[in-house]
Formats: sequence, structure tokens, C-alpha cells
Amino acid sequence: MKRLLAALFLSLLFASPQAQAAFGRDQPIYNVIDAPIATASGKQPSSDQVRAAIIQAASARGWVTRDEGTGHLVATLHVRKHTAVIDIKYTGSSFSITYKDSQVLRYTGTTIHRNYNKWVKLLEQDIQQKLTAL
Repeated sequence: MKRLLAALFLSLLFASPQAQAAFGRDQPIYNVIDAPIATASGKQPSSDQVRAAIIQAASARGWVTRDEGTGHLVATLHVRKHTAVIDIKYTGSSFSITYKDSQVLRYTGTTIHRNYNKWVKLLEQDIQQKLTAL
């Protein structure tokens, strides 16, 4: 009887939309908002240095970047049949990465396939590493 109740509880738990978002393929979209920039030297980098670090990190992960004006890049990643497009805005003191568009990533307006979040988190980490080295 205890096993039956435990199985029923788990099936109800995993049937909820929150549980599906946490454990399933789809998750809330991960955005990076005004991540502070810290350098090893303690000095604030120039916008050009931040731009170069972002482009290097993105390129190493397979993202293709294009300039959209001062302090704004758009990056696109193609993985098999999937495409992710992000806005990257930056200054000498912070940067942001936000969702722009996607194809075949199960985007619903608030959730997206978990791989998108993984790609953005890895890019964020790589950008921070490049910036720390300045």
C-alpha cells in the first residue's frame, strides 16, 4: 500500500507544470541581466575590450556574432536542426544576454528546451573567464 501511495504521489508531482519545467525538456528561459564585469587587474575594461572578449567566447562555442550598434551584438548558434538567437548588450561594467529568437527549441513565450539554457550558461561562463583575464 505504501508503494502504491508513493507511486501515486510521484506521478502527481511530475504531472504538474512546475515539475515538468524543472525536470523535463522545457525550462524557464535563462537570461543574464547586467552581469557585473570583474577583471584580474581590478580596472574597468573598455567597451572594445568587453566586445572582443564576448566575440572570442562566443566564437569558441560556435556562436556567430554580428554588430547591431554600440554596445549591442546579436549571436546565432546552429546545432543540428536547432537555432538559437540572442541579444548581447554590454558596457565596460556589465553585460546582458537575452533571448531573441529560436527554431525547433520548443519556445512557448516563457519556456524553452533545456539545451538553450545550457548553451547560454556556458557562454556566460566563458565570457566571464575572458573578462577576468583582462
